[in-house]
Formats: sequence, structure tokens, C-alpha cells
Amino acid sequence: MNLFVVGWSCTAPIPDDEARRALDALLDRVPFFADDPRNTWHAPSRRATAAWVAHSPDRVGGVSYAATEPSRLALWSGRPILWSDDNSSADGRTPLDPRFYFQATAKWETRLDGRCAVLRYDDREQTLEVFCDPMGAYPLFAAEDGPVTWISNSAELLRDLSSADSLDLDVLASVLGGGWSLSGDPVWKRVRRLSRATMHSFGPDGYRRRPLLALSEIVGMLGQPLDVTAASQTLVTNVAALADWPDRPNVVPTTAGRDSRLVLAAALAAGIDFHTVTGGAADDPDVLAGRLLSSMTGRHHEFLPSDPHGSVFTDWRRAAELVELQSSGTATLADAAGFPHGPLPGPLPLWHSGQGGEIARGYYAQVRGHSHKTLIEALYRAFVGRRPGRREPLSEDGARRVRAQIAQFVEEALDAGAAARDVPDLFYLLRRMGTWAGPTHGCVEFVRDTTAPLWSARMLPHELAGSVRDRARESFHLRSLEELAPELVDIPLAGQPPWPAREHELARQARRALLLARKAQRQAHRRATPRLKRARMAVSTRLAAARRPANEVTQREVVEVQAGGLSPSSPADAAAVIVPAPGAIDHFASMHAGLRDLVRSGSEHPVWSLLDQQRVESLLTRDPSALDGMSRYYLWRLATVLAAPSMALEL
Repeated sequence: MNLFVVGWSCTAPIPDDEARRALDALLDRVPFFADDPRNTWHAPSRRATAAWVAHSPDRVGGVSYAATEPSRLALWSGRPILWSDDNSSADGRTPLDPRFYFQATAKWETRLDGRCAVLRYDDREQTLEVFCDPMGAYPLFAAEDGPVTWISNSAELLRDLSSADSLDLDVLASVLGGGWSLSGDPVWKRVRRLSRATMHSFGPDGYRRRPLLALSEIVGMLGQPLDVTAASQTLVTNVAALADWPDRPNVVPTTAGRDSRLVLAAALAAGIDFHTVTGGAADDPDVLAGRLLSSMTGRHHEFLPSDPHGSVFTDWRRAAELVELQSSGTATLADAAGFPHGPLPGPLPLWHSGQGGEIARGYYAQVRGHSHKTLIEALYRAFVGRRPGRREPLSEDGARRVRAQIAQFVEEALDAGAAARDVPDLFYLLRRMGTWAGPTHGCVEFVRDTTAPLWSARMLPHELAGSVRDRARESFHLRSLEELAPELVDIPLAGQPPWPAREHELARQARRALLLARKAQRQAHRRATPRLKRARMAVSTRLAAARRPANEVTQREVVEVQAGGLSPSSPADAAAVIVPAPGAIDHFASMHAGLRDLVRSGSEHPVWSLLDQQRVESLLTRDPSALDGMSRYYLWRLATVLAAPSMALEL
């Protein structure tokens, strides 16, 4: 990782120590880069300055993240790869050399792919150019302090430089209601996220932006015929290039899901050297499937170990502080099970995750709307997790703010030519992947680089091919897997239904109806179970778990842990989940009690204008074991905001 801040001004010199001071202040608060040297650079004109700290070359295959000359600077972060002009091949090594970015941006800006960011400055032109990747996978932020524009991959660092203390209520409303910032902006009003798929230019003629992958281009990909051979070849090429970083271990997280299996197949076809890893207890369905897949493919399999520095399971207040410092309100404790609490030794691994495969399998297929109004309401209900008998804890004002952001996206998509039936898939791609997955990948960047071969500009035309029904039936996954590794197709998808593309529509509808009926029955049983009985069952479960070693925790108990609000938000994230030790099995109940005390302490907080206080009180007074998974998510999100020290500010 390269943690950086760059300042630019066309009217006044920038003090030499500003960037370094802000970087040092942040590093004093996060437990990473303690022994790595801080670097600074200043343009001869004093119109640009930079400070950065990166993992040492011996941990990242001898790579340097920055190149400097007296009048030029180039730096990057993430995992970029470079496609050929005809997209027939991809180069994983050339873009690792920062001097490559001294070239004119026209030579590489449309060919660069992967989760990455690039900044370059030339003092002869006094122009700062900033590349944001096509998928919005690597968040970059900007803030102004008088005549100076600051750019960084840390919004918290920019908060210090811009004295940004006012909270953005629109961002807070979406975080509390849905779990992430819909716009991608952090909670600080004066710090904004730079738009994805854009070359941003700051120069004497002012600010300019050059789109690299417009929404209208993405809309044009929808419904095109699926070329399975081309899709498979592109995926294999993508994996091979992403893995081609010398002296860094390659890891393929394997689970019981479709996305990781497809990446595994591509990694095998690419011939890269890798091992597999899965998080969970020994009898977790993901672990069982991961072990079986690894055994069948002849790959070494490992369990994901617990973080020796702690986790959200052991100290949720510290976890809230770290999530705030690393994401500035764009991620929450509900997704923090795999976030690191301290540095790890050795070379940093490359994790080739299945993240993004949901784009090709209609993850929001249940969202239906035929008009502007019905689309907004359907997306709102999906975003906040509302259903009969369960309502999100937002106030009328909070709900209005979220609906307004969703309405803006729906209007943009329809204006770009999207059909109403395709808007939910576009919403997932552009208002979930980049604004939810992007920040969470950033939170783990201190200990590994997460790549996502399926979340790629070159893969996007293949994943959006076919109809909405084709995507919902996961035709892309099934047919690509049949092309790349047919022997993996029929390995059971543990705990999941058959391949939808092989299932008759009437059978699918009947199965879904049965699942919904069983879910409703479980909810009714939970509400009807006397509180004392539930408490006795919970205590019995915890005592039984505490008497056994961690690898003997039962699947039922693992499910209970994950139902506490820390289960993966999608199957692609399952390998990032660290199951706590048995002694920490009651982590949600502990947080529930602490949050209740925090709320009842009487401290004022601007967040209360966005919340239905009666609904929050109801969630906090109920037996925590009686709360369903989504209700627990609501409380983890609230805990993130209330426990984060710097968010307890007046507007």
C-alpha cells in the first residue's frame, strides 16, 4: 500500500511541512507503517507538494510506489494492470514501475485496469493529473484549504488539512439505513470523493475532467449476446496479469459460492502459482467446500487465522475507531470482521477474490419497478432491508435523504438510456460495488491487496450481456465454468440452491416460496419464544462452546455468530470472515449492552435527527438473541457512528 497526500495550488506557494504534518498525525493514530520511512517531495515552484509512506520494497517484491525528479512526481497505489490496444493481452509488470506514469496520460489512461489510483505532476506545466479507476474500486478524495487542493486515498487525512468537522447528513443517513455511503463521499462535508473512471486535471486553466467509461457506455453493454469463449479468455488473461507481481504470494479465497469458484477456475487455467484460503470453523459450509475444491484441484488449503492484534469480536470500540480512521464513514462494523487491527509480517499477499461476480448474476433481481416512482421505492426497500414486520430505524428526514439519493441515480440511469428493468443491476454496479466494496477493500489494504478479476472494465461487457433473466439465472457463471473447469460445475454449492440456469422456472418459484415460508415461520417462532427460554438457550450455547477448542465449534454456533450482523454481505466476502474464538461467541450481546449504555448516556449527536428514536429504543431494549440479522446490522451501523471519537461533533 502507498498512503499518500498531494497538494496543488496555482496561486500561492504551499508550505513545505503541510503534507508531512498531516500524514504524521494520521500515522500516530493507526497501528500501521510504524517502521516505514516517510517521504516528501516539493516542486521547484512550490505549487505542488506530496508526502507518502508505503510498504517497504522487500514486502512488495522490490516495487517502489513513487518516482521523483526535481520537477516531476509520479505515484500510484493498488494493483494496476495494462491491457493491449486490442484487449488480447494484459501486462501486470509494466505498471508497477512508477516511472511509467511520466508518459503522457493518453498512452495509458484507457488501457489501465484493476483496483488502482495514479497521480502525476509536471512543474513545467504546473498541472496535477489524477487517474481514478474505471470501476471506482479505489476511492480517492479531494478537499480544499484556501488556495490549495489536496488529494489523498485517505479522507481522514484530508479532514485534518481542510479542518472539516461538519458532518454530511445525507451520507450519515445512507450509512445508518443501508450500511454504506451511496455517493461514496465520506461523512465530512468538506471532503468529497473524486468520480470514478475519470482523468481529473488541476492546472493553470482550472479544473477539468475527462470521462473514461461513461454511464451511457455501460448502458450500451446491456443485453448484448454473451460470447462465452471470449469472456473466459478475458477472465483468464485478467487473473494472469493480476497475479504477475514477482515475489508476492497469490491467494484465491474459496467458498461455497459461485464467484470464488469461477475465479478459482480462471486461476487454474492461467497456470499461476497460488494456494487457497477460507475463513470459518471446521464444519462451516464454506470451509467444507473450500477444502473439497482445493483437494480436487491439487492446491494447498489454509484456514484464515485470527488477527493477533484483535478484531471487532474482541474490542468493538477499538474496531469502530479504526473503521473511522480508515474509511471516514464509508464502511461500518457490520463488514469489519476481516478488517486488520495491526500489521502482519512477511510479504503482502495478493488476494484474488470473487468480488464483483454479483454483477453478472442479478444480485438485485428481486427489485422490480416499471416507472421512476416504483423503481425508487423498490430500490429504497432493498437498500434499507425493509420487509413486512421489519422497518429500518430512519426518521422521516433520514428516509427522505436516502430516497433523494436513490432518485438521483434512477434519473441518471434512465437519462443515459437504461431500461427500467436494468436499473437495479446498474444500481448494484455503480451504487454498491464502488461505494461499498471499494472502501472495505481499502480497510484491508494495510495487510494485503485485494484484486477482483470479475470486477473489471474488460469483464463488464461480458457480465452485462444477455437479459435481466439471463443474469438472474446466472448463465454467465455456469457457462464460463463449463468452459474453464467443467469438473467443478457439479461440486455441491453447500447450502445453496442448484444452478438457476438448470432449474425450471416453476421449480425455482416453488423453491423460493418454500424458503420464504420457512423464513417467516422461523421469525414467528423467534418472536413467540419466551425471553427466559431464549436466554437459557444462549447461555447454554456459549458455555458449551467455551468448553471446546475453536475448531470444534458447531455449524449452528457459527451461523449464530454470523447472524449477529457480521456475516458476509455477499458470498464473495465469505472468505474474509474471521470466526471468533468460542469465548467471544457473545460479541453481539456485549456490543448491544455497550451501545445501549452509550445511547442512554444522554450525549447529544447530530445523528439523532436521522433516526426514529422509538425504533432504536425498541432494538436496544429487546433481547439481543431475538433480533434478526438485519436488525443487528442496524445496530452495528449505529455503533460505528456513535463510538467513533471524531464523529461525536456538532453540525
